[in-house]
Formats: sequence, structure tokens, C-alpha cells
Amino acid sequence: MQDRSYGTLDRALDHYIGALAREGRTEATRRKYRQVLEPFTRLYPEHAPAEISEADCERYLNRWVNCAPATVALYVSILRSFFAFLEGKGVVQLNPAAKIKRPALKRPEELDVVETKQAEVQKLYAAAEEWDEVICLALLTGLGPRRNAAALARRSDVDFERGTIRLHEKGGKVIVKPLPNELAAILQAAEAAGVWTSEREYLIPNRRETRREGERSNKVVYAIVKRLAERAGVETHPHSLRAAFAVRFDEQVADVMALKDLLGHTRLETTQVYLRRRDRARGMEKVRGLNWSSVFPPDGHMPPTGFEPVLPQDALGQPLRQKLEQLEVRSRKGARV
Repeated sequence: MQDRSYGTLDRALDHYIGALAREGRTEATRRKYRQVLEPFTRLYPEHAPAEISEADCERYLNRWVNCAPATVALYVSILRSFFAFLEGKGVVQLNPAAKIKRPALKRPEELDVVETKQAEVQKLYAAAEEWDEVICLALLTGLGPRRNAAALARRSDVDFERGTIRLHEKGGKVIVKPLPNELAAILQAAEAAGVWTSEREYLIPNRRETRREGERSNKVVYAIVKRLAERAGVETHPHSLRAAFAVRFDEQVADVMALKDLLGHTRLETTQVYLRRRDRARGMEKVRGLNWSSVFPPDGHMPPTGFEPVLPQDALGQPLRQKLEQLEVRSRKGARV
């Protein structure tokens, strides 16, 4: 006999969210799933889960057809997961969303990850005026954490004796990372300056005292980076600095598996996204050596004019240099007419 507590979609949703919690899904994940599914339950308030058809699911998803493909794909996945849970409980016989296709997403190598260049990072450091700015920048460029992990890190997460820092990364993962010597020196200087008065204070300090205790918003990191960027005249954001860390680590260490672990990625393909844009740029640099000089017949009869343009000898072959010299002579004659 079917459990009557699953009689309506909103009741079934409560069961589903509870199951996610028991699986260890984070509060942020559960909140997102509920945010996506609650409008669906309101669209069919009187329907039992078993009465929902594929067309009903498509009607709901059509609300987001003009959104980014990644957003639509996420909504399809959440709807599928919801009904897969109900199918497993015997509440529905078949998953009505199982055959709905997710939109095609770009392959990892096609994604354009914005990266802040080394010279721009130097400008950001030069523009930093307060401890929160220096620590925030050092943390993002020294270890590449996501901005939420950076915002929630506390002084107690740093172990100077072992030279490690504990960061709460995406998906509820806690990763203990080695402290780069440069970052450790900056944090020790902040400690000596009395930046923190207790172990429970956030590593990136608040500029003013907060009135109530609660989970800190990661907007504090975004605000610091944008403030620095404006002052330095640089276009950047926290994720761009994460990419800058990835590229810098790869250039200096060249260990992609270690980089994968430091970034908290599950799949190596995700890590490689950060490096492919740089590799593409390096590959395209080879075009600088392309030339057509060899296809032009040499012309050894062109007399010198006395005011030939100075051209890089290694950039052009003799025939092309002569061609440009001819054009230069013609231009000068035309100017005198």
C-alpha cells in the first residue's frame, strides 16, 4: 500500500529534501533544490506524484527556455532526480522526466576562463591598503580557493606549526592544504600586528564589528576584490584570481594532479579548463613565425632611395622588405605632389 504522506507533490518534496539531508548534501544544495522544485509543486497543487506526465514536466521547464543552457540543464537534472527518488520509493511507476534531454553544454576545452595576468596581480597588491585586502588577495592568489571557502575561513583554520590551512570547499568537502611560504609570512605578519583577537574570527577580517553571529556571506570577498580592482585599474573578480593561481602553479610546479587536489576538483577535466585557455594562447603565438617571403621572387634591381624605412631584419624576408620600401617611396612621392 502506498504511503499517503506522499499524496501531493509538496509532501513528496519534503520527503525528498529530507533524503538529501540524510545523504549528507549541504544546506546550500538542499536550499537550491527546494528553490527549483517548489514552483513546480505550486503549478500542480492538486496532483498526486503519479499523475504527473512528461508533458507536465516540460510545461514547467519551458519557463526557462531563454536562460543559459547550464541553468536549464540544472533544472532538468533536479527534476529527474526528484522523480527518480519517488520511483525508488514506489510512489511513481516511471520517472516522467527521465526522457527529457538536457541542453548541450560546451565541452571543457571550449569554456573561456577569465584569468588575471601576473602584472595585474602585482598592480592589485600595490593597490592594497588594508589588512583585509592584503589577506584576501594573498589567500585567493596563493591557494585559489572558491570565494565561499575564503570568506568562511577562520583564524583557527590556520596551523602555523604544521604550515597548513583547513578550507571548507564546495560540496561540503573539508580540504587541509599546505600553506605557501609567502602566504604563511603574510598571515604571520597579520598575527603580529594583532589583526585577530580570537581564534574564531574570520581570516579575512571584517572592517566593522558584526551585530549577530551567523554564516558569513561570500559577498565580502567579491566586494574586496572589486574595490581593489577599481583602485588598481584592473578588470578582475575572485574566480579570475582562482584561475591566475592555477596558471601560476602550473607554470612553476607543472603537476596537474596536485593542482586538481588544491582546487578541490573531482574531475581532472575540470582542472584542465583553467589551463587550456593559456595553452591555446601559446599555441596561437606560433602564428608569429608564419611568413610568405619564400613565395615572392627576389627583385635585385631596385635601386636604393636613401630613405628606406627601418624594418626588423628578422621579421621580414628580403622580397617583402623591398615591397614595403617601394610603398614607402610611393607614399613619399605622393606627399610631395
